[in-house]
Amino acid sequence: MEPRKKFTFPKKNRIKSKAGFQLVYTTGRSVVDSLSVLYVLPLDAEGPKIGFAVGKKIGNAVVRNRVKRMMREVFRHHKSELLTNIQLIWVARKKLAAADLKTYDRVFMRLAKRAVLLK
Repeated sequence: MEPRKKFTFPKKNRIKSKAGFQLVYTTGRSVVDSLSVLYVLPLDAEGPKIGFAVGKKIGNAVVRNRVKRMMREVFRHHKSELLTNIQLIWVARKKLAAADLKTYDRVFMRLAKRAVLLK
């Protein structure tokens, strides 16, 4: 029997502080798409770390939370395919709120390939 992949999203994989977000925004590079933006900062941290940014222009709290849940789900499934020494911030744009899970997946993988984040 082969070992199962862990599709978890523990706290060590999250960027939680305002200072952490600012560090990636100011010193990282960005990859832009019509549906979202991905900020990337290479660091000597363990495992990929990610933060999600969904502004108030996207919709009310229900819509914003749904967008963040979908983004977390996509990251959770592709975490093992990413380089380990990176910090990311995935910023949603308004069009992403109306998309389905396949679109989120396609957008994230397209941005990751353009940013050269895949193993």
